[in-house]
Amino acid sequence: MIVLITLVFLFTGSTYGVPFVNDARFDWPPPSESVEGRFQKAAVTTDHGLCSQIGGSILRKGGNAVDSAIAVMFCLGVTNPQSSGLGGGFLMTIYNKTQGRCVAIDARETAPAAAHRDMFRNDSDGSKYGFKSAAIPGELAGYWLAYVRYGSRRVDWKDLILPSAQLCRRGVPVSEYLENVMKVKERHFRSNPSMKAWINPATNSTYKAGDLLPRPKLAATLEKIANAPDPVKMFYRGEMAEVIAKEMAEGGGIITKKDLASYKPIFYDHLTNNHFRGDLVMCGAPPPSSFAVTQLIVSVMSAMYPEGHKADIRNDPKVLHHFVEAMKFAYAQRTLLGDSAFVPSALDLARNMTTKEYTQWIVRRMRDIAQPSAYYGGINQTQVPDHGTSQVSVLDEFGNGVSATTTINRWFGAAVESEKYGIVWNDEMDDFSAPGMDNGFGFAPSETNFIQPGKRPMSSMSPMVIFDKKTKEPRMVVGGSGGSKIISAVAKAIVRPLIFGDTIKQAIDSPMLHNQFTPNIAQIDDSFPKELKSILEWKYGQKFRNTTGFEGIVQGITIDRTGIRACGDFRRKTKQIPSGY
Repeated sequence: MIVLITLVFLFTGSTYGVPFVNDARFDWPPPSESVEGRFQKAAVTTDHGLCSQIGGSILRKGGNAVDSAIAVMFCLGVTNPQSSGLGGGFLMTIYNKTQGRCVAIDARETAPAAAHRDMFRNDSDGSKYGFKSAAIPGELAGYWLAYVRYGSRRVDWKDLILPSAQLCRRGVPVSEYLENVMKVKERHFRSNPSMKAWINPATNSTYKAGDLLPRPKLAATLEKIANAPDPVKMFYRGEMAEVIAKEMAEGGGIITKKDLASYKPIFYDHLTNNHFRGDLVMCGAPPPSSFAVTQLIVSVMSAMYPEGHKADIRNDPKVLHHFVEAMKFAYAQRTLLGDSAFVPSALDLARNMTTKEYTQWIVRRMRDIAQPSAYYGGINQTQVPDHGTSQVSVLDEFGNGVSATTTINRWFGAAVESEKYGIVWNDEMDDFSAPGMDNGFGFAPSETNFIQPGKRPMSSMSPMVIFDKKTKEPRMVVGGSGGSKIISAVAKAIVRPLIFGDTIKQAIDSPMLHNQFTPNIAQIDDSFPKELKSILEWKYGQKFRNTTGFEGIVQGITIDRTGIRACGDFRRKTKQIPSGY
């Protein structure tokens, strides 16, 4: 129960006239309507309730967390077409309890061979709309790699796909969130012939919440992939590749059949932080993932509030000051990261960021008042504001965990679709930085994220698993969707339960608090306690602006002696209900 107590300010005789607060209490928002599922053996939570059901059914059939995650991501491409699908890519972290270790799969989109760093100079729209903005999609290649290497073999490949194909045939129930996004994108649907199916012919308007949205072309494509003996060969080197390359060329894109044939998902040993709290280990992927950034925020907060601390994150403003400062230090380093295959220093930095010494260096630099930007390290370069994504978090009854984040970048990607296959293509080229395109704050573009052929753009995606290295028991499966706020939202969803005792629902429900260093200003939503904001401003020197809670959407699972808790984020209006048993 949340007790709401009126904050009383006691004014001192200070010449600055600022209030002094003793034992302050703040008006936090009441619990949201999101459902926290409680289970004993297995759980799945995703960005759409229908997809959670599909993932749960795979687990009940004996499938493992990888099988379930693949089925869910096929589904999310159908129910959340604005954010994910076969035209995009993903990052996945897999925890194998038997081995007590994680692996990571990078199926991010890749710049085509004809891409070059100046291709969008003075043409910002060119990287956002149309076939030229599309990078080589990695989604299907990544699914197949995960299934072949880590699937259970107890569930057939086609059974992971056909439920989503059937959804397309019957018509996809439009969520409140999808309705809102389609309204925003309506002019693109009307101006691009390949997107005309997104206008409801019965009303000559975009579809409304509750409408059934038919996707017959995508249904046929999914059925084709489900029944293919080698779907990757068909999509990247066979008949589908021929059609895709032809459509790209006709639309002014630069992806060729050779580009498709050359695409390979990357299998990584994980990055880990194995010192942050007792025997717990955080694991995730190296750059272009932002796991290194996210885990650093958590690690710093854990070092400042070790086991047995008495601090209260709800009522002690200093705790949230430290959280904001930890974000600044961590996000500052993100400006130096990029695809580790092209920026060797990025991998070295990411590894360094997971060390105890790096955490302690930041702890020693913590001050009780906000500092100028130069104090936090990094450089004042643009952090490209990546956009829409979808998230799935799965725990199976064998103790394996999968966290995966999938994306086509901005809403409806490039706002173009395959005429034959019904696949919405990504606009991932916009996730790169471009020379001569400073951001709105006057910062130069990040050179480590410039376009190069074969390069993968830097991402905020941070799919993570936390486990106990002694018992091998998983403790948390977590990830987020929604652009640069993924990092702060996932960090918050870890810090509040593991360090301050919140439930996963309380952690996800808590108001947004985000500072990405560039700009060096904290973003909050309207539910953030006003009195707390005032104290953080006058006493700790923080700067704020209010923003929408539309981004930073978390799907989290926690595991302890009482069982399994799974919860989605109420901010994403897609009727999220976890599934499990």
